[in-house]
Amino acid sequence: MSLSDATQFLQLDAENAIHLIHPPAPAGKASFVFFNSMGANTAVWEDVLAPALRENGFGTLSFDYRGQGQTRFGPEATLTPAEIIADSRTVIDRIAPQEPILVGLSIGGLFAASALLGGAQARGLVLINTLRKQNAQVEWINTLEARLIGMGGMPLVLDVLRPVLSGVDQLEKLRATHLPEDGYTPWPADHPRRRLAEGVKQAQWDIPWQDLSLPVLVMTGLQDRLFRIQKDVDELTARLPDARTVTYDEGGHSLHAEYPDRFVADLIRFAGETGVG
Repeated sequence: MSLSDATQFLQLDAENAIHLIHPPAPAGKASFVFFNSMGANTAVWEDVLAPALRENGFGTLSFDYRGQGQTRFGPEATLTPAEIIADSRTVIDRIAPQEPILVGLSIGGLFAASALLGGAQARGLVLINTLRKQNAQVEWINTLEARLIGMGGMPLVLDVLRPVLSGVDQLEKLRATHLPEDGYTPWPADHPRRRLAEGVKQAQWDIPWQDLSLPVLVMTGLQDRLFRIQKDVDELTARLPDARTVTYDEGGHSLHAEYPDRFVADLIRFAGETGVG
């Protein structure tokens, strides 16, 4: 199946349609279902990772939330976590990917876990720098991000936070295309990404992680110095009934971008552990 044939819009109603890309899995193999972070979209997965997984015989499903990528949304859309989780469940239920393994990047892991707790079915769950507690740190970061977007858009957000999100090697790669001499342009209050940043303040991080009885892979980059509080990561991991961990000593928040080959290998290994590898 060509990528164009696998691309579709899942119509929710007259005004809302989820953009998704779903090359199905061969018989008996897993489908990796990707849950974006707030700043991601299908391109994050479809650039390198999803094609590599398909080349290894797996199916993939990537999709954009309302407010992201090519997904269409109407004036009544809230662009809040509750809406994202509900839409995600609808995508999984209606597309019905074979032997799904949910892969969540940052807050995307929270959305995937919440979808599972709400009744979605999967063979496994991958949490990429997801685990954190509802605390002053999370509130501070969310408030700061929303304000920075208003001042200079996502380019300002990423340039401000990048030194505590990425390892030194990644910073060296990015330096030439960041910190522009001509400064930054504010984004208006109705910009979808700014609305998502406001909506994310409603995220509920204190979910019953202990109720996730399926296999869970916790992936952590030790150079993620923005979100990671290691004692909280360890405590929440211990609450998962069937958890295993992978640590990237030199990796930051975006492990999929910094170490794509290792990342793909870790996903394939995990699929084997769940019996659909």
